[in-house]
Amino acid sequence: MHKIDRRSFLRNSAVVAAALGGAAALAACAPETATHTVLRVGSTTDIDSLNPFTAFSTQSYDVFQLLYDKLMEYDADLNVKPSLATGVKVDDGGKTYSYTLRDDVKWQDGTPFTADDVVFTLLMVRDNDYGTYGAYFKDLVDATSTGNTVRLTYSRPQTLDPGVITPIVPKHIWSGVNKNDLPRFANDKPVGTGPFVFDSWQKGNAVTVTRNDNWWGAKPAAQKVTWTKFGSDDIVTQALRTGDIDIVAEIPPTIFGGLKDAANVKTDDLESFSFHMIGFNCSTEANSKGNRILLDPTVRQALSCAVSRQQLVELALSGYGEPGTGLLPVAFGDFHYVPAAADVLDNNQDKARKLLDDAGYVDRNGDGIRESKDGAPLNFRILAIADTAVDVKAAELFATAAKAVGVGVKLSTTDADAMGSTVFNTQGPDWDIVVWGWDSEMYDPSYLLGIATTDQIGGNNDTYWSNPRYDELYEQQRTTIDRGQRVKLVQEMQAIHYSSCPYIVMWYQKKLTGTRTDTWTGWQPIKGGMVLNFPRVNYLDVKPA
Repeated sequence: MHKIDRRSFLRNSAVVAAALGGAAALAACAPETATHTVLRVGSTTDIDSLNPFTAFSTQSYDVFQLLYDKLMEYDADLNVKPSLATGVKVDDGGKTYSYTLRDDVKWQDGTPFTADDVVFTLLMVRDNDYGTYGAYFKDLVDATSTGNTVRLTYSRPQTLDPGVITPIVPKHIWSGVNKNDLPRFANDKPVGTGPFVFDSWQKGNAVTVTRNDNWWGAKPAAQKVTWTKFGSDDIVTQALRTGDIDIVAEIPPTIFGGLKDAANVKTDDLESFSFHMIGFNCSTEANSKGNRILLDPTVRQALSCAVSRQQLVELALSGYGEPGTGLLPVAFGDFHYVPAAADVLDNNQDKARKLLDDAGYVDRNGDGIRESKDGAPLNFRILAIADTAVDVKAAELFATAAKAVGVGVKLSTTDADAMGSTVFNTQGPDWDIVVWGWDSEMYDPSYLLGIATTDQIGGNNDTYWSNPRYDELYEQQRTTIDRGQRVKLVQEMQAIHYSSCPYIVMWYQKKLTGTRTDTWTGWQPIKGGMVLNFPRVNYLDVKPA
């Protein structure tokens, strides 16, 4: 898997953050008041970019899927259905995909959409290993067009329909961008073929799109969609209560329960394709500023044993989640990994102490903190995002558990952008332990599994962990069409990752969602979330109440 620039980490699932000033703060960031023409989404996170290939936030992805179309897309049941393509034919054992394109599509600036746009987009992504999507096209041998048909030829079978992967962008705009400028291209005036047209981005406040009345599909009822950033989870939840917004996709667990009896508000708890984890700096590079003791997998295993995933779920999530094990959440079905009883590294402080004792990490000076054989104390730094209070709580619980087995952990917090810059600083990652999460961009194992591949160091691989066997299995699974065989490969991968402990996967959190019942109706509860998810159907299908 090639290097990926986009870091799609979760940043919007806090518990109770401090309110920033009550009614005054709420009014300062309140969205439009119209309720039957404007669909208003609230969160505590802004988008980070208008470039669909290099943006990293889930909020950005939500905006892009209304501005742009893909060849194929997911429906509410997560089945693949036509979009810019009317259909696809798969040949040669999954190595050839032929898409028949719609002939009634125009770009939002009036330019006709053609097969050349599709070929250009896919080859641009492949040739420049561009953003998140470049990894999925490394086996693409060629993309050609004949009339309204696009043919993709791969060197190996593809388990994931390429049509659902990348948005298609206009050749007449993007071909003017020098390849050296692609990573920094802002795309400040995005032009797509999608159901909505970009209107504005007030950075730190709101994004607005307006309905594209020339879109090829059925006209959405919403004339406008806005995503408004609020100062805290208390404030955005209060805005839902008062009717100032129509949906909050991720409500903190300790607030969620109080919404169940709120007037004109419906709550749903849905399975997610995300996990939150405690990650260890495993970089072996000379420039790494992480504590080298964490390069010893025995230390990581002991820390994994020290903490109870069930306690994390109960105390940090108020029970709205499931204890974590492997990289793939329960929503992925038989791909989900559950370790055998003898392999469990969870909630066993006696085992943690024995692991450390046997490896020579003992308290040599009676201060309660173990030292290595050369006298270095097992004191580590842990970093969490300040307004993701579930992670802050988890870090506190982890520090307490670590102390109980003779390991010191000191917590500090920062904002999401600084967190990303710190963790992904390949020039000298200056951190020991981090707490955050990942959300899959695809209904396929490869995205989350790919985070931990060696080729992703400098991209999505946030721990800098490397394992040749894991990498080998990754390449095998992503081209294995037989599901039973693929499940076996994926299970072995997760067993390797679990045992080595670059992550402690803490939990698979429920998507706790609140919607107004007096403004819009027809919200479909979808596995992965009503919005901030791969399907866009709720934006397109809801109707005024």
